[in-house]
Amino acid sequence: MYRTGHQGVNLVLFAPVFAALAASGRVVLGAVGVGIVFLTASMPDIDIKLPVVAHRGITHTVWAAAAVGLAVVGPVYYFREPIVSAAPDLGAYSPLTLAAYVGGCLSFSILGHLVGDLLTPMGIRPFQPLSDRSFSLSLWTADSIANKALFGVGVVSIAGTVYLLAGV
Repeated sequence: MYRTGHQGVNLVLFAPVFAALAASGRVVLGAVGVGIVFLTASMPDIDIKLPVVAHRGITHTVWAAAAVGLAVVGPVYYFREPIVSAAPDLGAYSPLTLAAYVGGCLSFSILGHLVGDLLTPMGIRPFQPLSDRSFSLSLWTADSIANKALFGVGVVSIAGTVYLLAGV
């Protein structure tokens, strides 16, 4: 799957999270999450540019999703001071809480990428090296029109969420 397809899948999957955050008065936090999952949707495909890593190898696993999230949270683990954001709906969050949110969004983005690759015949091996079992729904090839269709569905999902919440 190409970048636009992955972005669309991530937007579709994140729309309920965005809706829940926005409905609870955390619109900016939700919008930040939308931005993170949109911009990092193809992050696991960094393996294409790394000669020592196989494509759809370690970067396409649940372990990579966990490692990236923890890599964001780890450095700020010892901070305990609350900070106040410039955005009024963010309220006061500790650096650890904000890092956990960003790390969670990055992990979510990787898992969303895996869902996108699951739709293709090549599939994924999300539990390597513990298991070489491959998972695939084989709905369409990576280079199909589905990329643009998924992107459109993702944009409509987020836009629809914004529209519905505007009436709330």
